[in-house]
Amino acid sequence: MRRKSAELLAWLNFGLVVAAVLKFIPILASYHHGITLSAEQIAAGLSDDRDWALDLISDTPYLLLVWGGVAGFLRFQTGSPRLLPWRADPTDANDS
Repeated sequence: MRRKSAELLAWLNFGLVVAAVLKFIPILASYHHGITLSAEQIAAGLSDDRDWALDLISDTPYLLLVWGGVAGFLRFQTGSPRLLPWRADPTDANDS
């Protein structure tokens, strides 16, 4: 695998895990109103917002599975999983 394409794939993979983490912001905001919602909060639509937030995070295990698979593929191809793409790849020293 060429170095540039591996670097691009590492950045895309990092973006995927960042997106997986950011998906938890709505549920945290929902829990800011309390674990158990009152009747007034339910009437105000907070229950629907919480349902949406729970649905949003429901596919996170699949995102993490893809993230791990790509990290494994990068490790197989380059010798490094490149979990933090801004760090120098240890194989870059051998390329020059």
